[in-house]
Amino acid sequence: MAREKPTAREGATGQLVQGRSVATLGRGMTLVKVGRAPRPVVRPEDNTTVLLKKAARALNKPGIDRSVVFRGPNAARIFAYYADAKDPTRVVREAADGTKVVGRLVDGKFRASKA
Repeated sequence: MAREKPTAREGATGQLVQGRSVATLGRGMTLVKVGRAPRPVVRPEDNTTVLLKKAARALNKPGIDRSVVFRGPNAARIFAYYADAKDPTRVVREAADGTKVVGRLVDGKFRASKA
């Protein structure tokens, strides 16, 4: 999680104000929170060491189970994309129900091929 860096601003009286910028209220007017900000609480399971070990275990196994990819309340809107084995310039989009559509990526969006 990224934290906002404390900034130092020079006030209208020429004094230096240190704190965290909270909001810009208008032209040249900024609300600044001063004092020490509490450190965000990080759950032990979100620690980078734990996440790295989980990623290593997952990447060590060949393939990914379908139930892991197509999970959650929006599973119908989740698609798996992979390169076509016959033509590497084409992309295959697989839906949760198993239907496959061959197409291409155009400007970062999937476009189905005709026929």
